[in-house]
Amino acid sequence: MNHNLLTALISIPEEAGYFFPNRHFQHISGNLLFDVMIKKLEDIPQIGKIIVNTDSSMIKNSYARSKKVNVINVYQAEPHEIELELTSDKTTAALLAHVDAEHFLQLGPIFPFLRQRTIDYVIETYDKYVINPEDRRHDSVFTIKTLNRRYFDSDRDFIREDRPNTFVEDGILHLFNRSTFLAAGNRKVGKAPFVCGVDDIENLAIDSEENYQLAVLIDGNRRRFPNVL
Repeated sequence: MNHNLLTALISIPEEAGYFFPNRHFQHISGNLLFDVMIKKLEDIPQIGKIIVNTDSSMIKNSYARSKKVNVINVYQAEPHEIELELTSDKTTAALLAHVDAEHFLQLGPIFPFLRQRTIDYVIETYDKYVINPEDRRHDSVFTIKTLNRRYFDSDRDFIREDRPNTFVEDGILHLFNRSTFLAAGNRKVGKAPFVCGVDDIENLAIDSEENYQLAVLIDGNRRRFPNVL
């Protein structure tokens, strides 16, 4: 993939839902969470522009002189959309209407342990299986987490006694293009997506006070997990 091909999208509202409204302004790794997540995008050479959708004057002022980060305020998600993650298709549609680009990476803003190599891998996958003219078997890429569980109904009877894998869209990363988005009816996940599994630690979301305290504890003990973080 050529450098600067991708445009990154990230939504960081000042108040993020009911349960943990100021989560984007908590400190992790000595920095505010929103800075941590935007820095991950700034370090990717394939990303030429970063579009930050926010109503926060602090974020706008922080990146006022950046050549790579453009702060706009075009869509405020409903409370239920925020709680379900900040990568809703409604948000994406509003952003695309204000951005002149074709290829996009949308990042969930609350996953501080997302590895740089994971972003690299997802971009390589998009390059190899979505936009490669010799192999276009897929039309988009997104990340998932895998659950391996026994399932019961409300009467505690087994639905399945084995432990099947269940795949959950985690809201961390989506790679797609404008053509796919429109063809799928304004949906990032196209009709033939490639799914990329993400490790449990990367799925730790700062979406509650408990998860934030857990993240701080893990971050303060990174040296004890050299093969994980």
